[in-house]
Amino acid sequence: MSTSFFLLYLRRELLRRKRQAVVIALGLAVGVGLVVTVGAATDGVQKAQVAVLHGLYGIGTDLTVTTAPPKSDDNSKVVTPTDTPQHHDFLGPSMGLGVLDAAKLADIARVPGVQAAAGGLTLTNTKINLAAAKDVKSLPIPTSTTVNGLDVAHQGLGPYASVKIDKGRSFTGADAAARVAVVDSAWAAANKVKVGSVLVLANKRFTVIGLAGQGQNAPNIYVPLGPAQALSSFQSMKTLAGRVTTIYVKAANGAALDSVQKNVTRLVPGATVTSSSNLAGAVSGSLASAAGLAKDLGRWLAIASMAAAFLMASLLTLAAVTRRVREFGTLKAIGWRSRQIVLQLMGEALITGIIGAALGVALGFAGSALVEWLAPELRATVAENPGSAPPEVSTISGGGVNTRVAPGSTHTVAVHLTAPMTLSAILLAVLLAIAGGLVAGSFGGWRAARLRPAEALGRVA
Repeated sequence: MSTSFFLLYLRRELLRRKRQAVVIALGLAVGVGLVVTVGAATDGVQKAQVAVLHGLYGIGTDLTVTTAPPKSDDNSKVVTPTDTPQHHDFLGPSMGLGVLDAAKLADIARVPGVQAAAGGLTLTNTKINLAAAKDVKSLPIPTSTTVNGLDVAHQGLGPYASVKIDKGRSFTGADAAARVAVVDSAWAAANKVKVGSVLVLANKRFTVIGLAGQGQNAPNIYVPLGPAQALSSFQSMKTLAGRVTTIYVKAANGAALDSVQKNVTRLVPGATVTSSSNLAGAVSGSLASAAGLAKDLGRWLAIASMAAAFLMASLLTLAAVTRRVREFGTLKAIGWRSRQIVLQLMGEALITGIIGAALGVALGFAGSALVEWLAPELRATVAENPGSAPPEVSTISGGGVNTRVAPGSTHTVAVHLTAPMTLSAILLAVLLAIAGGLVAGSFGGWRAARLRPAEALGRVA
């Protein structure tokens, strides 16, 4: 049988049975389209979770090392009214965070499987304006701003890794000891800050060199680590020179992550070593619910629909073979072998699968757009410092500013769900549809190959 005759006969049979071919292709397309849509929605949820965490922990960070603050009664800033007005400007570690010796960075960097390690300070700048004693009618409310001290030599680790400069410039190596700052664009707009503005942190002036777009859960202000250490205090420490609150670690590859985490835990006893998967588990709210739904129900729904599509295509093909017994008898009477008949059926199934793939991709795009259009705004609730000790809050009483454990400290971020169609999703659709067609064709070919010549020829008579 020549190739040209095979293709001509294949085209003729598909056109003659186009209704059956269309039904099988549509069945495959529905199953494939649902699989692709669920996959796109799941991918969108995962990307939303990653985006939420990037603002807090950075794109290139695989592990974070933190420690709880030591229990001490000496954890308060005494602020009492005097005869003259007072202005207090404190800079210290954020709630629930202790400090680590920065010397541990060198030890962690030497751990096998570690590509890079950098330290950072997660700080809160608290300002209090207190009137003179004779004018005090009520206690003032402190204002606080989140500040991140980063190692400008390792900007690819930590929260700053996901920063995109909107205006001005980023940090350079020459800024390591400079009092300069990059400010979150949303915070800058709310506080009328622009490039060139001067901010006061711990009673020192910092010049704004850039505005950064990052997200709702980003620190308000970024400053170089050196000045941040020099101006911060914590309990009995007048400065945090040689100290960090967080160590960010990047593994050389994903396979080494578990061993790196174990080795880092041994190097820093008492510290909390948190992996990126642990951080993802810390996300709660409607985003986490959507992730669970997409992972569990969506996955099984996609599998069930794909199995149903394969089964329907196979049954329809088997039914078609039964109806075409007379045709196959004629073909065998003129010299066709069973192998050639099977090849004919597989060719028809392949073309049907390709048609189903094209329709499935179209349905996948439609399903993806429908998910983005109908999906409500999701909310992700994350701890400000996951893995650390319970957070604390500061209150002002007659004796000064007191620190106590807070009932909870969470950060809620609004997230818009997307369902991106990727090249891998399109390839998956094509492969599934073609596989479905070939599975159906193989069943039909198996049925045709079992047809006895006498039975086939008997149907011709």
